[in-house]
Amino acid sequence: MKTNLFFLLLLSFFSVSAQTGFQITGNIRNTKPNMLVFLMNGTDGKTIATDTVRDGNFVLKGNITEPDIFQLGFVGYKEALDIFLYNDQVNITADFNNISAATITGSAVETDYQQFKSSFNPIRERLNYLVQQINPEKNRFKRDSLIVLYEQAKGTVLQEATKFAKEKTSSPVSSFVLFAISPLLNGTTDLENRYNALEPSAKKGSFARMIEQTIAEANINKIGTEALDFSQKDTLGKLVSLKSFRGKYVLIDFWASWCGPCRAENPNLVNAFNKYSNKNFTVLGVSLDDNKASWMNAIRKDKLTWTQVSDLQSWNNKVAQLYKIQSIPANYLLDPSGKIIAKDLRGSELQVKLKELLQ
Repeated sequence: MKTNLFFLLLLSFFSVSAQTGFQITGNIRNTKPNMLVFLMNGTDGKTIATDTVRDGNFVLKGNITEPDIFQLGFVGYKEALDIFLYNDQVNITADFNNISAATITGSAVETDYQQFKSSFNPIRERLNYLVQQINPEKNRFKRDSLIVLYEQAKGTVLQEATKFAKEKTSSPVSSFVLFAISPLLNGTTDLENRYNALEPSAKKGSFARMIEQTIAEANINKIGTEALDFSQKDTLGKLVSLKSFRGKYVLIDFWASWCGPCRAENPNLVNAFNKYSNKNFTVLGVSLDDNKASWMNAIRKDKLTWTQVSDLQSWNNKVAQLYKIQSIPANYLLDPSGKIIAKDLRGSELQVKLKELLQ
């Protein structure tokens, strides 16, 4: 009997341990007979689970790999219910005629989500209202007053979001909150600092990934990082790599023959090159030209005697795309190890920096 009792307890333990995935148990009043209910991923639109509503009851089961916002909907009906869900046991009670007022229990992340929405939604509605008032307003004084109110409301949004993220550092909902307010923050550095304050358990789901992607893209060729290597053909068709310049201070100069400000800056680059080329400094030009003759004529006319490369694809230049170049002239100054130490140095700024490094 003792052996059997132990075996039963062991089976019970494994059956509990094996319970993975989510289960949503719903009780919705005023539904139509045999309605189809479904759970859809709010990010990619994929259906996760379906069931038929019988006497207002349904059960949705499945397994999800990460916490995210999902939509509970009914086939043939536009209104859906947002749920922040992980692999939890969730209960939903609602009236089908007012599905947005549903009561959802059993999910910690959904509780966090509801808490944030209760404070955020009224302010969001206030912001939307003010935008609708500001846009058509012709009276300058009234418009300015409305803008002041808008800025105050925006400040309240940031205040509430900051408070939530600080209190819920372990909740994946905090990643959603930071992503939602990211356009209002003071740049990517502000977003990165706030995101880094979260615990690893909060850095899960599609919103965390989008934040990480935003930060990663912003940190491409950031001062203090190693410049991304590239290879492109020079004027003679020879492939030139950035790494071949290791051991020198290198100014990567993005320009084009058709770019007036670039051509105006070229005499300053010529002066810097002539002055410091014998002191471990050089320039690597990357042209956004699409016509080789125009490119070569500009090189000769402006007396650009350093290495020049281009794939003659204009704004589709692979190096320009790699470096996220949005306008020219643009440049990056690298130290002998290939690390970026300055960017967009023009006129006297370039001369001052080179003097500081090389004299």
